[in-house]
Amino acid sequence: MAQPNTNLGSLDFNSVKGSIIDFLRTQDTLKDFDYSGSAVQVLIDVLAYNTMYYAHYSNMVASEMFLDSAQRLSSLISLVKPLGYVIPGKISAKARAKVRHGGSGNPILEKYTRFSGRNGAGTAYSFYTVDEWPLNLDGEAIVEIYEGKSLSKDIPLLVDRDTQKGFLHGLDIDISTINVEVKLHGSAEWDDWAKADNIQSGLDENSSVYWLERSELGFFIVFGGNVGINTTVQVGKQIGPNDLVRVSYLKTNGNAGNGVGSFRVQGLAGAETDTVSMSSGGADEPNLESIRFFAPRWFAAQDRAVTVEDCRAMLARYGYGSNADNPLSVFNVWGGEEMDPPMYGRVFVSVNEDNALDLAVIAEHIIILLKEKTCVTILPEFVNPQQIEVVVSGMLAWDPMQTDLSRGQIMNKIINVIVEKYPLKFNNTFSASEISGAINSVGDSAVSTDSSTFSFSIKGVVLGPQHGSVRVNFGNKLKQSSVSSSEFVAGTKITGDYDIPAGQLIKIRTYGGVDKFGKQKIEAFYQNESNTISRVPNVGVLIPEKGILDLYEGTASEPFYVTVTPSGSVVVADKNIISKVNVSNLELVRV
Repeated sequence: MAQPNTNLGSLDFNSVKGSIIDFLRTQDTLKDFDYSGSAVQVLIDVLAYNTMYYAHYSNMVASEMFLDSAQRLSSLISLVKPLGYVIPGKISAKARAKVRHGGSGNPILEKYTRFSGRNGAGTAYSFYTVDEWPLNLDGEAIVEIYEGKSLSKDIPLLVDRDTQKGFLHGLDIDISTINVEVKLHGSAEWDDWAKADNIQSGLDENSSVYWLERSELGFFIVFGGNVGINTTVQVGKQIGPNDLVRVSYLKTNGNAGNGVGSFRVQGLAGAETDTVSMSSGGADEPNLESIRFFAPRWFAAQDRAVTVEDCRAMLARYGYGSNADNPLSVFNVWGGEEMDPPMYGRVFVSVNEDNALDLAVIAEHIIILLKEKTCVTILPEFVNPQQIEVVVSGMLAWDPMQTDLSRGQIMNKIINVIVEKYPLKFNNTFSASEISGAINSVGDSAVSTDSSTFSFSIKGVVLGPQHGSVRVNFGNKLKQSSVSSSEFVAGTKITGDYDIPAGQLIKIRTYGGVDKFGKQKIEAFYQNESNTISRVPNVGVLIPEKGILDLYEGTASEPFYVTVTPSGSVVVADKNIISKVNVSNLELVRV
């Protein structure tokens, strides 16, 4: 008997049932049955259901075996455990506050000092320091504080002497705030023990370390022990029968703790508090995509940073963006070979942070961390971030007879899908074809697009200090004579060297051609009441090939916007450039 062709490409119920019926029709034993209407139909349904169910189960099991495809958090916990990556539970929101008048004589702001703050709705939250912070001679310091709904301090930990494990119940514990202290038998002092990673080397029986291990109900704190059957090799000091262990940690409200400010320090008489940055970064659960991205990179780095990817994983591991929905929205790292001209032996880092005080503190922490982890021959440097807007212009054909939505409703859908595709982050790439594809994904047949109708311009902010020159790097080759700007108040160079009244609003633009050095001069100008245009030459230069605009000292006394046109059809925002999309120039045209 000839065997029928079996379709294994589709495993839904009806396809499986059809395959079984096709098979039964080819055999001679039950040839007189009507397989679509007889009692055998029930048996065929059971077989089809069992096949479909088992196929789905097998596919699910296979998917959960791999880091790239696992969907269950419990599977990811098991998969990343050998990589030395501990998946957190809830994550505390962090903020920065400046303490003033904290006391004279260079006192210490103690660990677990409590701060109170309120969010926009007036709800109060508690924050704590998790380190000691020295105050300067004036009793001042900028401190980092963690949101906590409760503080568990100096809690005795019951350790199983056989497994060397103690358990902390609750996934609302922020693992970055855990502090473990051990009092060895015969000692009068409590000693801090350090958290170790699975990939950490150089540990022996005298190493005062512990490990963290996540379960579905909380976290295990694991102490040292023998390596396998080799009882002569021990990794980490063990807890003896008469040793005491205590732990301190914060339990957090997670995402609810974001957006809190108006901080006040508690228990420090006469002290005042200024809010440096409002709380952010709190999360109710870890981001699965972030885990998939960073866990293998952390393992590959082996607690050292040689490549750019190692540096990314290192920064993520130590709290810079590892739990963000999109890691590139937080920081970017690139090598010196990508610079123009190349700067070999250096690695550059930039962070998406608006607050200048925050940026200075973060930059200092990042450089210290990378200097400890990179090779001696690699020099880490911090580069201030620069934000640009990529303005998309174009017309979209709209046929109102093909939809029940209004012009405004369709436009809102288009704007939302484009803005979602291009969030404020590092390493965005803008192209007409991707914009067109994003618009088509809205799925409304009433709108048709032609990528050839789209054009781009780049809008950047020029800071206009009186005390120095300013450089804006747009990161793309630019067309000559493409500079335009918003109005701004003229600086001392304009009002001092030329007959221009103080407080005059002016603009800038390019003039003349590009010289042999690839530079095109920039002039300031304004139109007076008699419609006469007054020009102030040579206030800066545009370097189109490098995408750089230099504005000379004293040109502006306030920030203003400059818009330029890229020479290519694709806009790339890399290195220290943070970009977002501006769709205000998109227009629906009725056909």
